[in-house]
Order: sequence, then structure tokens, then C-alpha cells
Amino acid sequence: MSLETYSYPHLSDDISTVFVGLLVNVKNAAAIRSRIIAASTTSGEAGEIEREAVNFAFIDARSLTSREHLLTALYVALVAASHSDLTTKTVHSEILWALNYSNNITESIKRFGVNDSTTSLLVVRVGDRQTLPSGSKILSNVEVKSMASSVVEGQWASLGQLSEITDWSVVRKYYKLNSDPAVTRFPKTKDSSSDAIPSKLKSIMNEIVVSAVAMKSVLA
Repeated sequence: MSLETYSYPHLSDDISTVFVGLLVNVKNAAAIRSRIIAASTTSGEAGEIEREAVNFAFIDARSLTSREHLLTALYVALVAASHSDLTTKTVHSEILWALNYSNNITESIKRFGVNDSTTSLLVVRVGDRQTLPSGSKILSNVEVKSMASSVVEGQWASLGQLSEITDWSVVRKYYKLNSDPAVTRFPKTKDSSSDAIPSKLKSIMNEIVVSAVAMKSVLA
């Protein structure tokens, strides 16, 4: 299964190509998180190589409602990068920030980034150029997937399965939907799995969160 590839030819070459994939049954979330932290503090050539190895946005898939939700946050981050106006340090962390309801960077990483209990993970790579001390090259879809597979122990799945993974209680909490009139008119169930939520309600909540993310750069 290939990664999904998105092209934004109106943006600069370094951010005009984006690769997106979904992994389920992830077994090493804690190790991934530790590796990301270690890479950010490792100096020298070893640090450069390790930072390139984890040069992805790692997103807990249960917090997202749809492909549209993800791509909206991605585009918010790309536009910020194109104007040299990132709120965070990298375009990948900017995606996490764009997903978060508030402007708190630490909260966005905690809520939407990989954590020790993550079992389904979205990987996003902005840019198709790999830069190492030994040189740089343009990466193919297959090579980016191989890089992600070397970091994440899991099974590749279709991005179309994303809505089946969503934990709607988490979405309600993160986007403050429990007090939204459009949501509260539906009876609340204890079961927050996708199958237990009416399709109409899922559609409404998805529209609300996508709109919230789209407005993030305007309201920030």
C-alpha cells in the first residue's frame, strides 16, 4: 500500500510535495516518542542523521475525524511555512499546532502527537528532499514509506479507515463539543466508538472541527 502523495505546485519546492500514511496496531509508540526527543538534543553528524530519520509529523489518529480534518491542518501549516510565519519550530510541529483548539504549543503536541498509548498513527512528511551530511536527494513515495517503516512498528492501512479509528469522546473534549448546541441535541452515549455514533452526528462534528482548524491561522 502506497502513501498518499499531495502536490502543491504553487508553493516553494521544499514544501510542495507531501506524503501521508496511516499505520495501525502500532507497537512502539513510547519508543518513537523517546526517539523524537533524543533526536532534538543530539549534536553533530549523528544528530543530523537522526533528526532526518524522524522528520515526520507523527499524529495520534484517534484524535482526527477525517482525511479532510488532516488536510486542512496540513494546509494551514504549509501556508504559514510559505510566509515564514510558523508559530512552532518546524512545519511538522505546525500541523499539530493547527489541529489544536487553543494556541498552546505544548498542549498541541501532548494531545495530537504520538504518546505512549498511541496504537494508530498518521505519518506526514512535508518535502521530498532528504538532506544528510553525505548529501541530499529527492525521495520517492517508496523511499519515504521505507523511512517511516524503519521508525514505526505497525501495519499500513488505507487513510479511508481514519474515521473508523476516531475516538469521538476525545474529539468532543479537545474541540469543546460537549456544549455545542448542534451536538448536544443528540443523546450522548457511553460508547464513543465510531459504530456507536450516528452518522449525522459524526458529519456535524467533523464539519465543526474542520472549520475550527481552517480558522486557526485567522484567529491565532
